[in-house]
Amino acid sequence: MTTSDRIARPTEPTHPVFRLIILVFAVLLGAQCVWLLLSEFSRPGINLLPTDQPAAITAAKQQDAAFWAASVGVVRGDLWAESAFTYADLLFGPTVSSTNPALTDAAAHASLSVDRALRTAPHQSSVWLLLAGLALRFPSGHLDPTEALKMSYYTAPSEQKLFPLRLSLAARADRFDDVAMREFASRELRLLLKGNQNPAIAEAYNIASPAGKLFIEGTVADLDPAFVKSLRASSTQKPSFRN
Repeated sequence: MTTSDRIARPTEPTHPVFRLIILVFAVLLGAQCVWLLLSEFSRPGINLLPTDQPAAITAAKQQDAAFWAASVGVVRGDLWAESAFTYADLLFGPTVSSTNPALTDAAAHASLSVDRALRTAPHQSSVWLLLAGLALRFPSGHLDPTEALKMSYYTAPSEQKLFPLRLSLAARADRFDDVAMREFASRELRLLLKGNQNPAIAEAYNIASPAGKLFIEGTVADLDPAFVKSLRASSTQKPSFRN
């Protein structure tokens, strides 16, 4: 064999390390595909936080499937958020004693999903809002619902589908001396009023604390004084959220 033949002949990779590396990459790629497909095929597809009782009740039926998909996804914050959303029914309905074992167990599962969703994807405004609602429903010394609510405002101040529920939670505050909260809630209230969403404002007013009622009245009076009178006249004391 001449020197020119040896140069022209293509070099064939024969090193075992190279082949091993290619094999490892192939196995990892295959495992990732299986991991993604298992999560996608099992997820219930609850991409949004239910903001009314019928939607929350429907989502609650998918709790097991959503939790399994999130457990497979492990580090996927979107899947843990979906799991958390299936517990939104805890925010609605008549008042139930917090010592109810079934209710306490559901709240613990909800807190687990919420915590993991926020650890892996803290930008999710809907999850912060759910956390604020759960903190109001199940008060604890280590969690301030106002701070969670502010995080919901910070992460998505213009997400219109959250406006009614967020206002309803904000209006339950015993005090309105937090400057940031006042600015956020006032802006949201004005946008609801301009969007002719008076029923949402009326519902928030009906469950608001005395301080919340005064805040809503003062904000609405600048744009629609007649609506303030309507709010006062139709105010019931029938909360839409558990206390």
